[in-house]
Amino acid sequence: MQKLHVQDGTLYFADGTEALLWGVNFQPSLSWEYRRMARHGLHKPFDMDKYKAMIDEGFDEIQQMNCNLIRIHIATSDITDTEGRLIENQWLDALDYVIACAEKREIYVYLSFLNNIGATSGSFVSKNAMRKADWMVDPKFMTRAESYIRQLLNRSNRYNKGQTYKSSAALAIVEPINEPAYFTHQNIKEFTNCNEVYQAWLSKNNKQDTKESFSTFRYENTKEYVDRMVKLFCEEDVNAPMAWSLGWPRAIEWTGEDIFQAAADSDAELISICLYPGQSESSNKSVDNLKTVGEANYLPYIQRSYENREYHGWLLEDRFKSKARVVYEFETFYNQSSYLYPAMAKLFRSLGIQAAAMWTYILPGQAEYTAAAHHLNLKTTPNKAAAFMAAGQVMRSEPRFKKYKTSSRTDDHFQHASLSFEFGCSAFADDETLIYSETMPENFARHLLDGQTEFKRIVGRGESPLASFSGTGLYFIESTSEDILRIEILPDAEFVVPHYRPNKPRELAVRLSTDQHHVFELNRSGYSEHSQVFRTTGGLREAVTCLPGGLRFNAKPGERYEILK
Repeated sequence: MQKLHVQDGTLYFADGTEALLWGVNFQPSLSWEYRRMARHGLHKPFDMDKYKAMIDEGFDEIQQMNCNLIRIHIATSDITDTEGRLIENQWLDALDYVIACAEKREIYVYLSFLNNIGATSGSFVSKNAMRKADWMVDPKFMTRAESYIRQLLNRSNRYNKGQTYKSSAALAIVEPINEPAYFTHQNIKEFTNCNEVYQAWLSKNNKQDTKESFSTFRYENTKEYVDRMVKLFCEEDVNAPMAWSLGWPRAIEWTGEDIFQAAADSDAELISICLYPGQSESSNKSVDNLKTVGEANYLPYIQRSYENREYHGWLLEDRFKSKARVVYEFETFYNQSSYLYPAMAKLFRSLGIQAAAMWTYILPGQAEYTAAAHHLNLKTTPNKAAAFMAAGQVMRSEPRFKKYKTSSRTDDHFQHASLSFEFGCSAFADDETLIYSETMPENFARHLLDGQTEFKRIVGRGESPLASFSGTGLYFIESTSEDILRIEILPDAEFVVPHYRPNKPRELAVRLSTDQHHVFELNRSGYSEHSQVFRTTGGLREAVTCLPGGLRFNAKPGERYEILK
């Protein structure tokens, strides 16, 4: 694994090649996630060995989805006391384990240190979300926070031969605060410690308490804090550049121009953003109306995110040219269609993005009990998983800073990809790989295939001109040689509770099944009903009889097959 650095606004690997990182937020070390699942009776009583087995399986899945990045969103209160000292507990142990596993699997890690998610009164991080704005102003808080960050950076990881976090080869990006918050001219006066800092600044600079003065204070305080954190990571000789989060589309309106200018003028080498189509539409909606959120067309929203300065167009301004760019979170809201991920990846490249982490990957065993705004899992959301894999290929194939434009307001067909709001699906094809998230529409096939049939890897759901399977899970077709194909079929998946409705305690949200046989059909040169097909189940290999009329055979989800020409 290579150390990363930023030069002239570009993130590079040590060998000088441009970095490209694609992956997910991966959260088994959050007690918040654990409690969400505990209400369904999972992980009770807590068994660390079983928990680690779940983590291992989760890594297996995201590697199968071709991820090379995880972002770890640390719940600070899980692992610290009221003075910012680390507490040895199951969450810190899980964090150690996840980081060590990532390095062993050559997956890069993006660490976000300060966050109030799931905060409790036992930590120096307040459970009052309104107090998040004082993290960059209150001297006492900053002292405790810096002590905590230094402790974690210098922590010896017993799962990684005692190597410290900061020297891990997997550490790619560090971020001091997840989604920083900022005071307004009105509310800073409600926080005594922070108001004292502001009043002292007014006195030192001989200024009156006006909106203009406060804006100047915010600019100077924000830049000073960001530079202070850059210095901290440099002092600790951390093997990763630091990112500063500038949040959602239109955050420049809500947060203020002074904050964005401070970030532009700061020593931070990376700027991080997020993208959540449907988030604003879901605000204050009743459960019965959330279904319509996922049914809307968000391609125009993504177009606005490129064209409109107040969305994410500001990233293209000259003042940010020296900053490399990453996406700390992205996802669709209450949406189980599969056309958006590749469109989002195309936008990211147009904005110069080099790394992106979806929020949040739902772990195996937990995903079956998840009905929520966000839901991605290899098995329980097969169409979205395929679209996510296609989007990763778009990130790898699209050039940076190419103007973002779609074929129409409802679909897009570009170099290696097709996507359609009308059909709710997407696909990708290059010389070696074909991915489709639903049965492939004819215009997708015309645009992407051009008569090609000899892909080394096919990932699909439903039908294409090359393969078909009536099960609802994904299938993977790998060409291991000229004469051998290997097929893996994932379980059938069905939402038994609508994805936009919360499920009751212990109520299954997604049912996975391996009971039903379906006909698998392959259309590939040199393969026919006379080919040999073998099934592998539980380590046992047995022959499968082909059906007449081509390479067709009864296949069962959850099994692997080998086909000899």
